Amino acid sequence: MRISEFSIPTKIEFGIDSLARLGHFVKDLGGRAILISDNVMRETGILNTVENILRSKGIIPILYDGIFPGADSSIIDEVTLIARKSRANVAIGVGSSRVCNIAKITAFLCENNGDIIDYIHGREGNGKHIAYIEIPAVFREVYALSGSAFLTDAYDQTNKVISPEGLGTDILIVDPAIMSEIPLDTAVYIALDILALSIEGYISLKVNPLVEPILLRGIELVYYNLSKYVKNPHDVGIREQICTAGLFIAISNIVTGFGIAFSLSMGMNGKNRISKPVSSSILLPYIIDYNLNVVASRFAKIARVMGRDINNLEETQAALKAIEGIKEFKDSLGIKLKKSLKELGLKKDDLAEAAEVAVRFEDINSIPRRASFENLMEILEKAY
Repeated sequence: MRISEFSIPTKIEFGIDSLARLGHFVKDLGGRAILISDNVMRETGILNTVENILRSKGIIPILYDGIFPGADSSIIDEVTLIARKSRANVAIGVGSSRVCNIAKITAFLCENNGDIIDYIHGREGNGKHIAYIEIPAVFREVYALSGSAFLTDAYDQTNKVISPEGLGTDILIVDPAIMSEIPLDTAVYIALDILALSIEGYISLKVNPLVEPILLRGIELVYYNLSKYVKNPHDVGIREQICTAGLFIAISNIVTGFGIAFSLSMGMNGKNRISKPVSSSILLPYIIDYNLNVVASRFAKIARVMGRDINNLEETQAALKAIEGIKEFKDSLGIKLKKSLKELGLKKDDLAEAAEVAVRFEDINSIPRRASFENLMEILEKAY
């Protein structure tokens, strides 16, 4: 019998208006905070809300809101220098996945010597970080509960994952109420990315009975709520349902890792700066097809969750209903979605580079059908 072992030391505050408790947390953790974000959060008003909550507790944070879309590792040393000089004892990351990962790494570097390049090249951590509070402004942050973070290496512009001892999140605040300003197409792609991550997590070689139910539930939450969200994006209750699926991904990742869609999307996001959720949504049907014969029984269960009639069908035919269900689901949203990688402005040469990056990700080994560089290229060319 296989033994499963994992832990979630992070305190999770989830739900509508959970952000209101931020000031209380920061005060308990030391009160000298650096707030790390970007200009988008200022424009949406989220940053103002966070600052007002902190000020209500007498906390005036040091603000760094200069993280730009596609920022690479060079900015991490800049943010860390400010945090170190100000002697911050709490770091708060507010915004996109990139912002949150940069903030998380900054909290780690504040208690560790050296620059980010040292840890990209394998330097070990001392097991410490200043208190870190993460506030995602989108439906999911995949590394929120893990001891890992992603960054774009300034040297070669490829995405990499680092996991030095001591990297982690103390408090995760997921408040659907602050996510009302996400552009509709962005929100839809992020929800589809949650669907892809849930499906690949469910078929992972590392999946166990503890996370299987929440992954299936995550698939169900996206499948039955995303069309409602498209019709009424300001319904905070619907946003909460999709955020629940996003939280399930963060929890299950500790066990399952990710898979092909994630690894290839990370590969395309580096030099090409292609949106990870967009490329992931395009790749999903091809990845299901690639793994279909190996784990047909699992895809059949996913098809059943999607409401497909699989009675009296043999296992492989039932599994094919999952692909059918995803295609029809995406078409039913009423949003014009990208259908091929070519539409993203990628060239054929870019595909090989993405596959070369993806094959180096550890998560690529968690899929039921092992994927070589040639296998990844075959998937990419079909999606192109």
